[in-house]
Amino acid sequence: MTVLDFTKKTTPVINKLIKLGFHYESTDKAEAEGIRNPPQLITTWENVMNGVILKIINTDAVSYDENGVLHQTPTEYVTITDDCTNISVTISVEEFMELERITNSKGTTFPPETSTVSYERIPA
Repeated sequence: MTVLDFTKKTTPVINKLIKLGFHYESTDKAEAEGIRNPPQLITTWENVMNGVILKIINTDAVSYDENGVLHQTPTEYVTITDDCTNISVTISVEEFMELERITNSKGTTFPPETSTVSYERIPA
């Protein structure tokens, strides 16, 4: 049986996305392309009203030591893209968590500073 449960707790990152007005779109897995390009899990969120797409990318950072031994370290980062200009910025999850507002290329800031609208998860 499949169950939909809205009472499940979410992560601080998901709560931040909801607060900024983003809605979940999809989760995709990109396969590895050789040793230097490990597989990626890409979760896409979109703020349709403001034309901004946000992707959370989970992958492995690849490095080699002095003996040529491969080391892979799990890493997570965020890419934010403006739909109109297709300009994007990549930041760490920690930097994303510090964001309070985003301004798109049309000059629209969300959530608005004077807004009484609050994007928050409804408590169970």
